[in-house]
Amino acid sequence: MGDTQQQPILSGKRGGNPLCFLMDDDFVVRQDLAKALRLQGIDIVEFSNSARFMDMIDNQNPDIVFVNVNDGAPHECVRALLALKECSYSGAVQLFGRCPAKLLDSFNTVGADCALTMLPPLQKPIKVATIHRVVLDRKLGTADSAAVNVSLADALAKNLVKFLYQPKFDLKSRLMVGAEAVARVAHPELGLLTPDRFFKGADEEAFLNLSRAAVVSAVRASAHFHQMGVALALAINIGVDSLLRLPVADLVLMHRPEAANWAGLILEITERQVVNSIELLQARLPKLREAGVSIAIDNVGPRSSLLGVLTKASFAEIKIDRSLVDGCAGDSGKANICKSLIQTAHNFGCHAVAVGLSAEADLRTLAADGCDIGQGYLFGKPMSVREIDGLVANFKAPSQ
Repeated sequence: MGDTQQQPILSGKRGGNPLCFLMDDDFVVRQDLAKALRLQGIDIVEFSNSARFMDMIDNQNPDIVFVNVNDGAPHECVRALLALKECSYSGAVQLFGRCPAKLLDSFNTVGADCALTMLPPLQKPIKVATIHRVVLDRKLGTADSAAVNVSLADALAKNLVKFLYQPKFDLKSRLMVGAEAVARVAHPELGLLTPDRFFKGADEEAFLNLSRAAVVSAVRASAHFHQMGVALALAINIGVDSLLRLPVADLVLMHRPEAANWAGLILEITERQVVNSIELLQARLPKLREAGVSIAIDNVGPRSSLLGVLTKASFAEIKIDRSLVDGCAGDSGKANICKSLIQTAHNFGCHAVAVGLSAEADLRTLAADGCDIGQGYLFGKPMSVREIDGLVANFKAPSQ
């Protein structure tokens, strides 16, 4: 077999040397890092920004992607992560940057929530020994790297799945008005795992059981906040298939407060699924409304097909995709699309929600255009119920 420490362990899917995409707007740093990677026997394709990166990621499948986090232009990192998500990238992602560790960790969590395989982020300058460890010691692209993944079905059976909640804030009052649930696995040996470590390979039944657990957890958490006198509308992502198979209304009625002013539960369904299944959703809406459940249209992007469905059913929220939100303050095209979607939401009695807010400038732009709610790392990372208790202790969210 030979000494594995003398040869790169990356998979080399193309039949030659392993391939790395490297994105950094700093030419000198990029050149130095590329040189260090080439010394490990890795082919490098360099990018100064996300535009060309997004064009090429669809056509090639690199073994690893290095993405710089520039705190002056965080949207470039977000665009790269979203491009990887869109093409179902299966390699490893290494974030690095000359910025606070907290910011690096936040973007790493964004990537994990996109179901990407995220390596621990690195601070600049990156030492050659660190590059060697990333490439060799972690054995990327081999069967060993998959061994750290966890079965979603097993995690559910062992009660290891827990739910955190990312805050949603009213952009005018800056008060917390809700939160979106995200799933984590509290593994006894590996720690708190993000979806990239347990979603892959999960079957339909496992996702159905996860949706059931998410509904119950969110309603119980919402009831807890209601008892505190804080009206927070909690939301979960759910697929149409799960919604049709699960007795969602009955589950909610079993766990919700009986009070008429309960904030309610929001089910977030992607725009594509809403458009494709509007008739099926229409049939479910009356019973859901009676239970205090509403629907939000998620992942609304630049090529939206909303008008056809908004005339057929009522929705609580239109969630503007982070690909439009991020960087909209400096991109008139994005800003105009966001403004149009905000106006569309209001015309049909919906709240407009900006997803992925990470910059104050973007928040100001969206607020000026009338956007109602913001969600993203500018406001906070996903939190436990106890952490949200501390966050809301000093205010009472407006009754809904």
